[in-house]
Amino acid sequence: MSLIKEKYATTISIISMILASILIISLFVSVQRTGVFFEISQPEHVSKIFDNDKISEINITIDEDKWQELLDNAIKEEYYSCDISINGEVFSNVGIRAKGNSSLSTVANDSTTDRYSFKIDFSEYIKGQSYYGLDKLALNNNMSDATYMKEYLSYDMFSEMDIPTPGFAYSNIKINGKDWGLYLAVEVMEESFIERYYGSTDGNLYKPEGMEMGGNRNMENRNIENRNMENVIDNIQRNIPEGKNQNNGNRSPRENMRPPENINTNLSEQRDNQQANMPNNMGGFEMGRGSSGTNLVYTDDNLSSYSGIFDNSIFKSTNEKDQRNLINILKNLNNGTDLEKYIDVDEVLRYFAVNTFLVNLDSYAGSLKHNYYLYERDGRLQILPWDLNMSFAGHQMSDGSKAVNFPIDAPVSDTMENSPLISKLLEVEEYKTLYHQYLERLVIEYINSGKYEATISKVNELIADYVKNDATAFYTYEQYLKSLPVLLQFGKDRGDSIIAQLNGQQPSTAYGTITTTVDLSALGSMGRGMGNREGMGQAERQRDNASGGPAPIENDAMSQAMEIIMGIKDNSLTEEEKAKLKELGLTDEEIEQMLQMAKGGNRMSRTDRIFLSNSENSSKYTNEAIIIGVSILALVIAYIFVFKFRRRKYKSINLS
Repeated sequence: MSLIKEKYATTISIISMILASILIISLFVSVQRTGVFFEISQPEHVSKIFDNDKISEINITIDEDKWQELLDNAIKEEYYSCDISINGEVFSNVGIRAKGNSSLSTVANDSTTDRYSFKIDFSEYIKGQSYYGLDKLALNNNMSDATYMKEYLSYDMFSEMDIPTPGFAYSNIKINGKDWGLYLAVEVMEESFIERYYGSTDGNLYKPEGMEMGGNRNMENRNIENRNMENVIDNIQRNIPEGKNQNNGNRSPRENMRPPENINTNLSEQRDNQQANMPNNMGGFEMGRGSSGTNLVYTDDNLSSYSGIFDNSIFKSTNEKDQRNLINILKNLNNGTDLEKYIDVDEVLRYFAVNTFLVNLDSYAGSLKHNYYLYERDGRLQILPWDLNMSFAGHQMSDGSKAVNFPIDAPVSDTMENSPLISKLLEVEEYKTLYHQYLERLVIEYINSGKYEATISKVNELIADYVKNDATAFYTYEQYLKSLPVLLQFGKDRGDSIIAQLNGQQPSTAYGTITTTVDLSALGSMGRGMGNREGMGQAERQRDNASGGPAPIENDAMSQAMEIIMGIKDNSLTEEEKAKLKELGLTDEEIEQMLQMAKGGNRMSRTDRIFLSNSENSSKYTNEAIIIGVSILALVIAYIFVFKFRRRKYKSINLS
């Protein structure tokens, strides 16, 4: 009997061990699929540099001549060798380069700053070298962000919604021992990131980019010159058709930029009809539209039709078979067939719930269709977040009321037809319901629970002193302090709007009427923050003033002027708007010039305001002319400010 009992006990023990093993394996697989891992499974670099409760100290040591060469040629995005110390630990012969799109170009064209974002490649010169498993590190300069928190909070929200999110934490940067500023360090999403989240590097990762404003790391022949504004204007003038706008030799560049008296009405009507089908266009101007497949619209089976995706493949192992597989996924997405087979519907809906709350239009939700990653694994597609400094309505928005009331069921700034990754899912009632549940969850668990406010308070305690002493800051410490209450209010009001839309109390496919006091300019937006700096910038201004040089321009004067001009109604400025432009330093003549350039007919879309030749052949102009015209308007405003407030470029190393 005892022998039977012993065998029975042994059998029970074996069965228990098997069941326990199955449970553990199942749990591991489950958390692996959602991208959530036990702390023990995380690589060491996560705790070393991406600890959100600490600020890492990073000192970059580089030959000063090479450093100056990097700054002078930043637009080329070429690597230079440096040594990097992270919290006292030195890694030698590491690659460093400038990075970015519009932010890179903006800094390159601004004579008052060299505060670029940077990319660090630990293995650029020493094969296999990494920072505890981290291959590459992005150091983001917090441009267009008076709060210093937009990107931090955005990644935190994506992480809260269980979206695979790169590691992120603040870092205090020094260059050759000199203070450089407070940056946000972000894990570059390449092989090490995918392996960390998914357990292997299976699948294919893409970073769609139809148009890059700065350099392009995938272009072998990158001979982009960092030209000054005079040459840019000069080149544009040479391409203006002969007629009234031709240079007559006695007129200034500004005078030569004046528009003709007449604008082709057929073009205006055509573009108005197109605009009528774009209810959520923000009225801001764009330098391009999603193209080369980056909008994920299926066009045909030609690989070249999706060059914006395939030219930006991250994994070297991606081949033609993988590319054709992706085209097949897009085909089914656009047809609305077998969506769950080809799309990770749950993950995509969680991504858009966060992106919609943030009114993050410098993304797939915007007309440029960039700043996102596509990850295809086992034939199913996910979307991952990237480059979030323009979230909180920092892109294509200037109206706080529109930002707060941004519609949740048409959460794009162009057309839903041009955004199938969200539109096709929302056509399915079951998926729309799930999307609404995720929006509600985000508001209740992150905003209304107090976590949003607590996170802002915690981050402020962590970074306030660093912001106050930031050597190359885009914004003053006073502006930073004033931005935080606005940031808090944005979260509260946006949450109220979303709940009201979910309850049917506010429209969900058009702008609602929730009132708000949110002033987006206090948070910082596209191009803002140039020219009003503490630390190094303050020292430079003091030298200018002492030598009788030009007084510094206001923080975001050029951007504010552009927003006012592009936001005119009925083709005229109010007295208040005129007064504001004069406060920004413009004369009556300059205001009138820019106003005339912005006019394009009573009904013409603000994105379509251009000037065209007054010739009989003006009807030949197409969308390219529109882009050129809007670009010219932007350049003229920049031209005015550059020449009114020209200042010497910093020599960043010599700070004493």
